[in-house]
Amino acid sequence: MLEQCAKGRRAVRRQATAFDESRSQPAVRTETSQVAQIGPLGKPVGAVIAAANVLRVLHASERPLNASEVARAAGLHRGTAYNILRTLQAESFVGYDEATRTYAVSLQILELAYGVLRRSGLIDIARPLMHGVSDSHGVSVYLSKVLGPSSMLLLDWVGVALRPDPHVTVGRQYPSPAGASGVVIAAFGNGSEHELETALSQVKWYEKPSFPEFLSRVKDAKRAGFAVDRGSMFRGVTLVSVPVLSPSWELMLILTAAGHSHDLDDVAVSALSRAMQSAAARLSDSLPLLRLA
Repeated sequence: MLEQCAKGRRAVRRQATAFDESRSQPAVRTETSQVAQIGPLGKPVGAVIAAANVLRVLHASERPLNASEVARAAGLHRGTAYNILRTLQAESFVGYDEATRTYAVSLQILELAYGVLRRSGLIDIARPLMHGVSDSHGVSVYLSKVLGPSSMLLLDWVGVALRPDPHVTVGRQYPSPAGASGVVIAAFGNGSEHELETALSQVKWYEKPSFPEFLSRVKDAKRAGFAVDRGSMFRGVTLVSVPVLSPSWELMLILTAAGHSHDLDDVAVSALSRAMQSAAARLSDSLPLLRLA
């Protein structure tokens, strides 16, 4: 057992070292490679861009909006916003409340989101791994897509052990860096130190660490290959997060386990972190087979 643990720690250190080396290498790009990566975009369609902005405005709002509010937020003329809203309503992507004359994103959007996840194959592979960790260690497990150094999107979650945030909802975007997942984003993402400090000042923690303390946690996560938050994000809740990296060492996804701190002592956290790393490694190996945008 001790020999296996030692091998696991050496593997983690090799992974972290390789990650650091890959980030330190200068990017060599040619005009040909840039064209190959970007591809022919064609001519943008203004109406589609405007409709997408309208959907983003409705999605970001905590309440339904009327046409004038949507127009102001999206930077559109009221008539244009009204026509777009009515078209999206006719296509069942937007709902309309006659009493308040307001609009909101409809549940029809979930059909599109489900189709993306189903065709990608991600949930089919991730869910059994998440259930395995949840059932074995008595925790809830969350899968998030990294959107950048300051946000992530919750894709799925399993387990009934704990919901640290009562508003946990698949499809919800969460600000970062926050908790153990925020430390992982900082450790394995590509955000600058200035971006991280600015973002950290804008997110809420139960007991937010100072920026130097946050950077210390980031350093520990790089070395260990995972991050642990013991009640500083949510009172009485311990979080363990691990990165899911692409073959090119890009941070794509984050797995996070959450449980009551009184159930997760040092021995339990050590076992949980190993199980989470094993699940993340299997998910990382599967990424080339998935259709992830």
